Amino acid sequence: MFRARLTVSSRFILVLGIGFIFQAGISLVSLMLLEQALLQQRTSEVKHLLDTAYSIVDSYSTQAKNHQMTDAAAQQAASSAVRSLRYGNHKDFFIWTVDGASVVDASHPQWEGKNMLQPPASSKDPEISPMVEQLISACRNPQREGFATYQIHVAGQRKPAEKIAYTRLFQPWGWVIGTGAYREDLDATFRHQAYSMLGVFLGLIGIASLISFLLSRDLTSALQRLSIRVSSVVNGEFDGEVPGTERTDEVGTLARALLVLRDHSKEASELRLDQLTGLPNRKHLVERLKQATATSQRTQKYGGLLLIDMDQFKSFNDTLGHDCGDLLLMEIAQRLTRAVRVGDAVGRLGSDEFAVMVVDLAPKEHEAAAIVESIGEKILASLREPFYLGDQQHFTSASLGLTLFIGEGVPPEELLKQADLALGKSKGSGRECCRFFDPQMEEMVRARTELDSDLRRSIAEKQFELYYQPQIGPGGHVVGVEALIRWNHSRRGFVSPLDFIPLAEDTGLILPLGQWVLETACKQLAIWAGHEELRSFQVAVNVSSRQFQTPIFVEQVLETLERTGANPKRLVLELTESLLVENVDDVIDKMIALKAHGVRFSLDDFGTGYSSLSYLKRMPLDSLKIDRSFVRDVLTDPNDAAIAKTVVALAHALGLDVIAEGVETLEQKSVLTALGCHTFQGYLFSRPIPTKEFEEFVQRMEEDRSPLVTNYLY
Repeated sequence: MFRARLTVSSRFILVLGIGFIFQAGISLVSLMLLEQALLQQRTSEVKHLLDTAYSIVDSYSTQAKNHQMTDAAAQQAASSAVRSLRYGNHKDFFIWTVDGASVVDASHPQWEGKNMLQPPASSKDPEISPMVEQLISACRNPQREGFATYQIHVAGQRKPAEKIAYTRLFQPWGWVIGTGAYREDLDATFRHQAYSMLGVFLGLIGIASLISFLLSRDLTSALQRLSIRVSSVVNGEFDGEVPGTERTDEVGTLARALLVLRDHSKEASELRLDQLTGLPNRKHLVERLKQATATSQRTQKYGGLLLIDMDQFKSFNDTLGHDCGDLLLMEIAQRLTRAVRVGDAVGRLGSDEFAVMVVDLAPKEHEAAAIVESIGEKILASLREPFYLGDQQHFTSASLGLTLFIGEGVPPEELLKQADLALGKSKGSGRECCRFFDPQMEEMVRARTELDSDLRRSIAEKQFELYYQPQIGPGGHVVGVEALIRWNHSRRGFVSPLDFIPLAEDTGLILPLGQWVLETACKQLAIWAGHEELRSFQVAVNVSSRQFQTPIFVEQVLETLERTGANPKRLVLELTESLLVENVDDVIDKMIALKAHGVRFSLDDFGTGYSSLSYLKRMPLDSLKIDRSFVRDVLTDPNDAAIAKTVVALAHALGLDVIAEGVETLEQKSVLTALGCHTFQGYLFSRPIPTKEFEEFVQRMEEDRSPLVTNYLY
């Protein structure tokens, strides 16, 4: 009874007051949670960074235990490796002995070799001794590791800065290994967020108080006009306008719902509306497009057509059932209707595919394109919001294809085709984005279809060939090769792998193609086993992520090795870092299974994708390959040189070989050799070449024992 007596204005004020009380409480809780989250994130980052330094020290200690080097040499190598580690612009890795002597401190090299807990070093700077004691004390617990926070003066700052550090005791050498990060950026982020929330809160109070009266008056008037129109529709008067459809509030929702109800009542008998959503079907939309192009011819203003396809809708439907899928489609239809303007049209073409026609955009193409793109982004944003179906919350996304029209030059069906081509480009770009139709799209689609047809035919007829690129080791001797597929088409000539490998990945043809490469390489391995100068070579074969993830991959490799008679110890499977993104445990299990039979593994293009040191330690790798993008600018870009040096140091610490690919000049080779890399692959030595030329290349190498220079450039 109380609620029934409340006016619209009173309801506004009541809801506004309750909302601000809740908002104030939520803001306070959010600030506390934000501070905790920022601190936890920073401490986790510091601990993760420490894992890198600790694993390097542990690796050298293991080599010392295995008598691969002396303990002193291992400690010296470990110190150098840790000292060279960087993250961002910082170099805050350090090593102390348990009695306070500095072994490594990249930020303060002047401390190294000094005991900071004893005079004279401790008396020189009195704040250092407590800091060192605190860092060492963090390890004096059963876990032998822990966090420490302390304050330290920083050059150029009056007040000491707080620092978060994490240390871990390396017992074999009595070393306390650690790293740290300053907290000042966390405090700045927190203050900025707090001030922003306060400003928004105060601004909302002022603005909401000012407009609540205007909103209530406007709402009351709009509801009265809409009520009159509802009565007329009930009485069968379909031709009059529905007031309020341009609004974006609840009145607008009611007005558009009434508009749909009116049109449904008028046109359902003509079967031009989709029975589930009440939207125009394909036939009706084509008629609307004809009218829109005629109007565009008169006004000389552009119109636009947007094709919308829901991502992963089939999976949603199969998982939750068709009833839930129907509810989702009806909610999508409502959101699309709300996202467009009066005079525009929304239609359902079938299943989860919708179309939006917008008219009267602008007389200039670039202006019209900007408007239709903004509408597309608005639609994407509305579809990213959660859907509440029953008592469950669901999320989905969509891909959009856009095309423009002016006049009647392009038929409606052709416009739908153009938008569909743009939609395909959107899905190919990673989904959840807008892409415009381009006349070149049709040619690209046609060319891709022809290439796909030729690729399928060539796979069936085995029209491919393996080329081999030598890998040069110490002393200029060939130590292995990488097998690279080449396609010499009868009409196209040589087709670049950059053109047909991505297509094979998309279509699934990479599976038979990859199996052919593996089998051909293994057959060649078996042949070379009978040649004295070739039998010791390793042959590296690239394996795609899709190929490796097949359930029977291990069985396929082992069966191929057995059938061809190839030595598993001479086969190297090159994997990419993209394999580490999904199902790492399955990847490692397959590697271990093949490793047990002697197959070797190399991580290709290292440093260009997603690498986790924890996964890297678990993977039974034999070598890392420095990507050609780092090698190319190793002479001119200090960052690339630093990355190459870090990869070499990490590989040595993990006991792995290193191969630099893309080496094209003697200067690059010299720099990489100085960094500790001794195996190379690239045009400096040879391009990928056919089998016979490769065998002749090896023979010339054996005949010429002089250092390798440019005699063998191709």
